[in-house]
This record gives sequence, structure tokens and C-alpha cells, in this order.
Amino acid sequence: MPASWQSEPSLHAKAIDRATRARVLAVKLLPKVQPAVRRFDASQFGLLTAYTYPQATRERLEVCNDWHVWLFLFDDQADEQEEVGQCPEYLQEYVEACLQVLRGRPLRTRATPLERFTHHLRERMSRLASEAWLERFARDVEDYLYRGTLPAARHWAAGTVPELEPYIEQRAMDSAMYTALDLVEFAREGQELTEELFQQPLVQRMRHLCTRVVGLTNDLFSFEKEVLWHRNPNNFVHVLRVNQRLGLKEAIGEAIGVINADTDAFLACEEALLEQGPVDPRVLSYVEGMKAWIHGNVRWSMVTGRYSSPTSPFPELRR
Repeated sequence: MPASWQSEPSLHAKAIDRATRARVLAVKLLPKVQPAVRRFDASQFGLLTAYTYPQATRERLEVCNDWHVWLFLFDDQADEQEEVGQCPEYLQEYVEACLQVLRGRPLRTRATPLERFTHHLRERMSRLASEAWLERFARDVEDYLYRGTLPAARHWAAGTVPELEPYIEQRAMDSAMYTALDLVEFAREGQELTEELFQQPLVQRMRHLCTRVVGLTNDLFSFEKEVLWHRNPNNFVHVLRVNQRLGLKEAIGEAIGVINADTDAFLACEEALLEQGPVDPRVLSYVEGMKAWIHGNVRWSMVTGRYSSPTSPFPELRR
């Protein structure tokens, strides 16, 4: 990553962490038991949000952090709990209920904690964003669940390892990065992209490349947790090992090569965009937001307790 991508996280990191923690405990999405709370605190989710939306207001940053935590807690259920992640039918029913809430349906009498948390998020988003943005966000959440999470659950349930190229596309969806990039527009008032700006070919290409880079980079950091601890086949390093018959060291090197090539392609797109002439400030802000995600994801992953382990295959994470 270019040295110019260095940035300082928002000063609200600890405050938004505490606010989100209180909300997930209030709806019972996070159990009030010490191991679960300690793991939550060690993850420092607020720091990730502070790195990836450094210019956001406190109110909008809290919404972004709540969504990140929604994703991480849901992913933990889908990736680590066999009774959830290996039961696609149950998982589909679970996610459909949350999608309906996100699209404005009133809460059911016996709503799950995740549905209640989703309802709270929807209420706050609807006060701060346009209907057009909310619909785009909901579509990307739907793609994340149906084109990412459910296919991954089917592979885990069947004990199958995805083919390489289909996995990369599945990971783009399963990473939920398209939803996170929607929040780049949301994080600062007045930065929503019109449909015309959003659909520019170079903007779409950079959006896709950013999603690949962040998702595949995360697979490096989460390799031990997903593959070695939980035997989940949905991981880029594992997919490379199986499909290309590589050792661990070679698979890691191949993964990093793919990520670096995508980063180079992202930089080339940025250069091409700037060469086109005057660029709308909202598009420039969006590009900076994508760069903050690529950079901030790595900075956070190196310090969060979510991936650190004394038995990690990566020396940088052994603590």
C-alpha cells in the first residue's frame, strides 16, 4: 500500500465501542457472560470503524460501528456455530426475517435479538439517509446474505471446498464489503452518490477491487480461526491449498500475490479516473473512503484480539 494512504483513526473509537457494546447487551445479542464480553472488548470493533471512516460525525460513526458489529456477530454464528452455519435452511429463515426488518417491516412479537438490533439500525439510518441510499444498502445486504453467506453455509454443510474463481466471487459477497462501502457515502452528510455517479465504470471497478482486496486480506488474518479451529472450508488460503495443491507457505504467498495485483489495479483505476478531467468531489471522497478501508482493515487486523493467538501461523499475530 502506498505510504500516502497512512491516516489517523477518528478520536471517537473508544466512545463508539462503549455505545455499541451497551446496545448489543441491551437487546441480548451479546450474552452477559465474561468470556463473550471479554472477546467483544478485545476485538476493538470501534477502532476498525474509526480507521475506515475517519472523517465521520460521532452519530453516523456509531451507526457504522453498529453495522460492523452486526456483521461480525452474525458471521461468528454462521462461521463458528455448526448448528447455524451447517444448516442452510435455518440460516435462510433467520436472514430473511432480518432483511424484512431492514426494509421496514415491524418487529414480530417474538423477534430475535438480531432482528431487534436490525430494527434499531433501520430507524437511525432512515433519519440520516435518503430512501435511494437505503434501498441500495438493503440490496447489498441481500446479496451478502444470499450470494455470500448461504453458498458458504452449503459448502460447510456438505464438506466441499469451493473452486477458486467462484470462491473469489462468493467472498466478495460474503465479506459484506459492498455494504461497508455504502457506509462510506453515509458516514459524512452530503456525500451520497447519485445513481449516475455511482454507476460510472471506473467507480464500479474500484468498488469491486476494494471489496476483493479487503475480503481476501481478511482471509489471511482469519485463517487459523476459520480453518484450523472450526474446519470451515470457506477461506482463500485453504481454497488455494486444495485447488492448486500448495503447501501453506506457498498458498499464503499466492494469496498475497493476488491481493497485491488487485491493489495495483485499484491504483491504476484511480489514476485513470483523475486523468478523465474534473472529478465530482463526492466521487473523490468515495475513492478516499475505499483507500481508508484497504489500509484501515490491515492496521486494525494487526492489533485486534480477534485474530491474535499464540499458535497463529503468522508471527505478527502471536501474542
